[in-house]
Parts: sequence; structure tokens; C-alpha cells
Amino acid sequence: MKFSIALGDLYRSMQLVMPAIPAKSTLFVLEHVHCSLHDGKLRLLATDQELAISTELDVMSTEDGEVLIPARRLTDLVKSLGNEGMLDVIVDEQSMVVNLRTPFGEYFLKGVDVTEFPSIPEFKKESSFSLSKADAQRIAAKTTFAVSREEYRPAMTGVYFESKHDHLLAVATDGYRLVKLTIAAKGEDFPADIAAIIPDRAVNLLAKADNDIEVSINKTHARFRSELTTTVTRLIDEKFPNYDNVIPKDNDKICVVKQSELLSAIKRISLFTSTVSPQIRFLIKDNVLSISAEDSESGVKAKEIIPAEFPYDPMEIGFNHRYIEESLQHINSDDMEDGMVQLLISAPTRAVLMKPRAAVDSLLMLVMPMRIS
Repeated sequence: MKFSIALGDLYRSMQLVMPAIPAKSTLFVLEHVHCSLHDGKLRLLATDQELAISTELDVMSTEDGEVLIPARRLTDLVKSLGNEGMLDVIVDEQSMVVNLRTPFGEYFLKGVDVTEFPSIPEFKKESSFSLSKADAQRIAAKTTFAVSREEYRPAMTGVYFESKHDHLLAVATDGYRLVKLTIAAKGEDFPADIAAIIPDRAVNLLAKADNDIEVSINKTHARFRSELTTTVTRLIDEKFPNYDNVIPKDNDKICVVKQSELLSAIKRISLFTSTVSPQIRFLIKDNVLSISAEDSESGVKAKEIIPAEFPYDPMEIGFNHRYIEESLQHINSDDMEDGMVQLLISAPTRAVLMKPRAAVDSLLMLVMPMRIS
């Protein structure tokens, strides 16, 4: 196996696959990147057996072949060599020694035979559908912040994908807040039988999409494939909570506020919450939203008032400031037509819905209130 490659190209490609290299593994081969060369195309593949990432790049080659190379040592070396210049790679297939050459130095790594590397699942064409680059990035941006970080609730540690023919739903919840994103079909309908929980670390990688994505889902795995990069992840084999039952249907009181004003006020008021309780209070009356917090232990407190549309009887609600702040942060100018968000409320003790005021109703947030103490 012999080829020459631009140092900058190799480093960027290694950065793409490194998220699938485990920090420590009982399987020695998983700490290696699988390098295979055929007709001038170099494919790099890494996996921790839960997540697999591969990418391809063009190289100047003289001899095809494949080998496993220690991933972290290769990445560290290439990074230290900088982005300029070329690297010559020569692999002795008998000894598995990988010789790396530059005009000023020569480096040797011990490779491993590829027969020990785990295989990657196959997917049928009929289980596939397409996502635009923008939709893929939007799913990553809008959902993963709301997944649970608690390992004893595995069903909530991923994003639930569910197809409804003419649209795809991406749902995430940690039990305290929920986000539901609707992606409309463009051209062909989505497959009818999609219902899968995809780990958040795999969904997060969609934020780096550099092209449209082909998504394939089977009973055990999902695959995201673009022009040059492919990610395969094991599905979470659990039952996702019945999110539709959680979303209230009778929140008929609508408070309209400017997103930027509400978010800025919450960030300031949250500085005055108690170390014991992260609670802030909303008091909505007379078309004004009052946001307040108090720490009785230290004696500090704060209150701000912002304009709001609310033609109903006064309503006071308590929130964990982090949950409502993070939800607001994930509603941006691309979601809103006029910078305004709607809070849909029914009672102080029931879930509050939050969504941008927009013609296309595709993003819905839910935040559970805190009992006012």
C-alpha cells in the first residue's frame, strides 16, 4: 500500500472520524482507524461498535491495500506536522509497519491486519429517505439539547424519529422539557414505518452536514450518508415515551413576547436564584410579563418587566430557569417571522407550550412548571 496525501486533507478527514474512536477499549483494534485504498480513493473508517464513521478522499496512489493504523497517534502526528505539504505513506503488508515520510522526517507506526476489524451493517434501499443539508442541521440544532443525560432512562437519551408520510417528526425529552420538530417531505413521501430512537451523539453529527443526507434505518441501526462521509449508529432498543399524550391540547391562553427580550431578562434574573432552587417566576397581567427571583438565604432578589400580549386574567407560573432559557435559546431568527414567541398556557401547574410565531408551525417546545414556593 503506497500513496501520497496532503497533510491538511488527512488531518481534516481524521477529525471527522475521531468521534468514533473510544478513549479506552477492551478491544485493541477499535483504537485504530481502518485505512483502505482503491483506485486513488482512500477510505478512513473508525468505530466503537456503537457508532461508526467513514469518509473518503482523493490521494495520489501507486499501490492499493488496507491496514489498521493507531488513530490517536496518527492524528497527533499529522496535527504536529501542520497543514502545508505532502505526506508519503508506505505500508509493508508482511510486517504491517506503516512508514510515514515528509521531506524533513520519517516516522514508523505499527499497523494491524484488517481481518480483526468489526464489520459494518448493511442497509436496504427501501428503508432510505433524503434530508436536505438544512433540515439535517436543523434536527441537530433543535433537538439534542433536550435529551436526558441520565443513563437509567435510556429511551430518553436519544432523538425519536417517526414518519407520517408527508412529514417526519424528531422528538426529544428529558421528562422536564420536550421539543418536537416537524420536517415536511420535499418530493417523495417519507417511508411509512419509521419509528426509531437514535442516540444523540449520532444526531449531533448532523450539525456538520456538508451536503444533503441519505438516511437509512433498519431494525438495529441507522445510517447517515452524504457525498463523502457516512455515519452508522446502533439504535436505542427501548420504547420511547408517549409524547403525544404529554403535549396538552387545551392550552388556550396565549402570551406573546419578544424572544430576545424574554431571553435576556431570564439570563439576568437567574443570577438571583437560590443555590437550593433554580426557580424564577412569571407573573403575566395587564399585557405585561414580570420575571422575578429571590434567594431568601442571601437576601438577594430581582425583577424585570417586559411588554407582552395577554388579554386574560392574571397568571403566575414558576419555572426552572435553565429549562426555559435553553428552550428559548433554540428558537432563533430562522424560526420566527417577527422575533416573537408564543407561550400557550392553561394553568400554573400544567405544562407550558412555547413556539415561534410563524406561518409554518414546525417547532414546538414544552416546559414543565415548578410549584411556586
